[in-house]
Amino acid sequence: MLAALASERKIDLIDRRLDGVVRLLEDLKLNWPPPASQPSQSQTASTSNPSPAARNVQSSFSTPSSHGAQSVPAGPVVEGDSSLAAHSVFANEFLQKVVNTGDLQGSGLELRETLNSLHHIVDALKQQTTTSEMAYPHGKPTSRPVFQTADLPPIKKAVALLRTATSQWLASTSWIFEFLSKQHFTDLCLGVYFSDDHLDTDYITVNAGLYALFLDQSYHCPPEEKEENLQYARICKENLETALANLPLHLPASNDVLLALLFGAFHAIEISKPSLSWVLTCKASELCQTLGYHRASSMKNDKPEDREFKVFVFWSVYFIDKSLSLRLGRASTIPDWDVTVQPPDVKTADKRALVGYFCLWIKAARCQGNTYEKLYSPDAIKQPDSVRLARVEKLVSDLEDLEVESRQTDAKWLKAAEQYVGKPLMEFFVISDEVLRLGLLTMVYRAAPRPAGSSTTFTAECINAARVTLARHQDCMVVLDKTESALFPTYIHWTLLFAPFIPFIVIFCKVIETQDQEDLARLHAFITSIKNAPAVSDAAAKMHRLFEVLYSVALRYVEFRVSTPPAQQAQANAEMNTYLAQLGFPATAGDPNVVASPGADFGGHQADSAAAGAFDSTFGGGLGDTTMQGANPMMWMGNTAQLEDWFYSNQQMMGLLQEPSFNLPNTQ
Repeated sequence: MLAALASERKIDLIDRRLDGVVRLLEDLKLNWPPPASQPSQSQTASTSNPSPAARNVQSSFSTPSSHGAQSVPAGPVVEGDSSLAAHSVFANEFLQKVVNTGDLQGSGLELRETLNSLHHIVDALKQQTTTSEMAYPHGKPTSRPVFQTADLPPIKKAVALLRTATSQWLASTSWIFEFLSKQHFTDLCLGVYFSDDHLDTDYITVNAGLYALFLDQSYHCPPEEKEENLQYARICKENLETALANLPLHLPASNDVLLALLFGAFHAIEISKPSLSWVLTCKASELCQTLGYHRASSMKNDKPEDREFKVFVFWSVYFIDKSLSLRLGRASTIPDWDVTVQPPDVKTADKRALVGYFCLWIKAARCQGNTYEKLYSPDAIKQPDSVRLARVEKLVSDLEDLEVESRQTDAKWLKAAEQYVGKPLMEFFVISDEVLRLGLLTMVYRAAPRPAGSSTTFTAECINAARVTLARHQDCMVVLDKTESALFPTYIHWTLLFAPFIPFIVIFCKVIETQDQEDLARLHAFITSIKNAPAVSDAAAKMHRLFEVLYSVALRYVEFRVSTPPAQQAQANAEMNTYLAQLGFPATAGDPNVVASPGADFGGHQADSAAAGAFDSTFGGGLGDTTMQGANPMMWMGNTAQLEDWFYSNQQMMGLLQEPSFNLPNTQ
């Protein structure tokens, strides 16, 4: 086999040299002065239908800051209906109709040549490629980091792993081979192992795939092979992150580059780095729009398999973009009003069952994007209560429709999907998706204006949604207990950390307001259920620690309210207010001068009297007051400015989970 691979390597070298000759000839052709006369029909045909090799030459480019001497096939630039190219096409077509139907048909040769020139100019505008549009005229190539094959796992191990992946189902193959055929991925692996000038993006794709495969294999292999597979997975992970860290600003618009960016974005989610995922997703979104993957018109002449691939890639980028829009509190880079391509068609897809669930993910992501845009963006925050209430009702209706569609999808496709990926994985997907949707429903209800005269911070619907979310979470944990441990990190990263998980926060606030023992038990059950989270990742450990601290605060506060005489409560109130401020929550709505003591911990430092007064005023004048005015020490919901404070405090809190230097205080 190695001998055969060596022969293929020599053939590849010859092909590359031939490509270089073709490129030189093509450059001569492009720089040759155009003939004065009209080109012949055969010349026009050969130009408009170039060979595959010529197409690669015409559309390949490398910017100074991108890939150095590497040449990457890139697609045509697709511009919208507002562009000069679009208006020029209209003018040309309009003029052709006039010429062909009017008295100008018999006009002289001079007018005909002028019309032909216009036709060729318009064609040139329509066929612009990223080769010319996305390269600096005076930019000079510079060398880029070269990733050595010596840093990869042994080729024999990789080949054996690929054979296993193609002969039996592994969880990781359920996403790798949705984007790449098994043969294509194998070819990419061989190219990276045996080619000295492989593309950086191919290196990323190969290491992302091998990392997932080796990691998955470590859960199924004999015990004596587990550590070896984990070691190879670590090698690939390090390679992947090194290559991603060295990606340039300018990247060619091609399918291979899009896949590398997508795989990198997925990996960033799986290591709890949503901001890194956002950077990669934004670039993928840009390239998708450059290639026109968001427009149905750009694919009307494509082969069915090419169109299916483009649609799947675009909606995968859309899914991450919209989800992270809410998670990070940023505007989506893909406005829905600019998208004309339809989601994957279940009727024509090869794996209809899985595509059915993928379409549910797309719709859930759209709801996430709309939740930020319509309820939590700076513009949404400024809207009057009537507008916000109408938007809440619309989003609740959308989520209810999505829930109905989810049940219909389960009834129609669940059994078939289990044939592809197995019953345990599908059971997990169904329940974890519901947890995500219920958490989103909680966040939508959270933005509803509070009814006048309400004595609680949250609406009854918001509290009920939060309780149902925590209950469904427990159902998911039961499923995870029956399956392999590989799914627990997936749940942590793609459900609890993928979107703002506020049900716990809502119930925490409810406990502070009402001292409800059942809600306190819900908080404790949640903390207990994710006790293994610290072993998953640093961000997961911080999330667990944060919720653990909040539960400890709630528990001590309930005990404090029950057992402490009112005369002795003021000092403890101020101390607790300080601790909440340390966790990233605003300390008070009434006194902007209150500053949390940076040295306080849960052991017993005393806060100053200003903080004590702030805590009392937040609760409506003192802990002895049972009306509480619907307030609590961390969230104030009386007006839109307070909603904005809450949302961005929540973003601040989640952002702290990504900071390597941030450590929560001990409650001991």
